[in-house]
Amino acid sequence: MIPMNRRLLAAGLVLSALPAMAQPAPADPVAALRAFYAKPGRASVNPFLTPRLRRLYTEQQARSRRANEVMPGLDFVFACGCQDSDDAYHTRNVYRVVSRDERKAQVAVTLKLFADQPETQVITFDMLNDNGRWLIDDVSGASGDIAWVLSRLLQMRE
Repeated sequence: MIPMNRRLLAAGLVLSALPAMAQPAPADPVAALRAFYAKPGRASVNPFLTPRLRRLYTEQQARSRRANEVMPGLDFVFACGCQDSDDAYHTRNVYRVVSRDERKAQVAVTLKLFADQPETQVITFDMLNDNGRWLIDDVSGASGDIAWVLSRLLQMRE
């Protein structure tokens, strides 16, 4: 017979694991992007990126630190395609799945950067399903007549 203290300990361990088990990785690319936009402002983007994009981003950050200046691809916030927005812009995002299969998805996010202005911006996310978890593999957008693709910007040298 198992002593009562050990049974309580075992039950406590199982119950403490339930919240983590109840929150699986987003099986939906839109849910993954909602989590990305809901992260605290200074939190790392790395957990949301594929290994390929994370490597490009980290390498460009390192080049920027070594050069002690902002390098191409890092002079704006890729999540909004902007340098300035109000703090709540992400609460107004509108998500649209452009294409999706089991492995890849493309999601367009329409952003309104300032509540009191009518202009919107569209950022497109290329997502990859990595073992049931949707990760950002690339990001693109346009600002005025200038179109950009994050992976290309992150490979630029001065």
